[in-house]
Amino acid sequence: MSPRRRSKSRSSKSSRDLDPYFAYLIFVGVGLGSLQVNPEVRLTLLWSTLLALSLIYAGRKPVAARYNLANLGRGAIVGLIISLPFLLAARSVLSDISIRLFPMPSQAALFQALTFVSAPIEELYFRGILQRERGLLSAAVLYGLAGAVFFLPLFRGLALILMAIVFSMGLLGFVYGYVCSQYRLGASIACHAVVNFVLLFLPPVLERLVQGLAVVG
Repeated sequence: MSPRRRSKSRSSKSSRDLDPYFAYLIFVGVGLGSLQVNPEVRLTLLWSTLLALSLIYAGRKPVAARYNLANLGRGAIVGLIISLPFLLAARSVLSDISIRLFPMPSQAALFQALTFVSAPIEELYFRGILQRERGLLSAAVLYGLAGAVFFLPLFRGLALILMAIVFSMGLLGFVYGYVCSQYRLGASIACHAVVNFVLLFLPPVLERLVQGLAVVG
């Protein structure tokens, strides 16, 4: 094949690729169009949208996790280091936040949503695709703004709280992005899953346990 034909072929293939920014706009559109939907159903819809967009993109540009147990362990340790101090200092506040953000019907459903759905799907798109194609800064900023997409219906009219969520998710996005750049995608998924577990799953569980012990005592 001549250089001209190869160039034309690459150009044609590139034009058919799903742009990560356009995929993000689709995600935002789904979020804005589902503001009146039940919160639990809405979260499932948004995660499903991210997964579908990621699979469409990865169908043309495969995402390589290239993980090993050592890197998974490093990611998990980073997640534990950044989240454990907040659990120890603000368990009750985190419990209220978790219940408000993730109105799941049971603790088992909350665990599954945070560790087996949220962490891998969000990392697949924001780190595996968006960070790879557009850089760490863009991925972290858009991940922070995704907090507004996810939780706008819950904090409509509470701008300061929503801004705090966006800022916190942006900072976590930088951490996940750094872990991904150093130890690959699998490590960032492990880091994200541990942070979710410590900051959003454990606090309500521990609060219920403490309240139960107080009643028994």
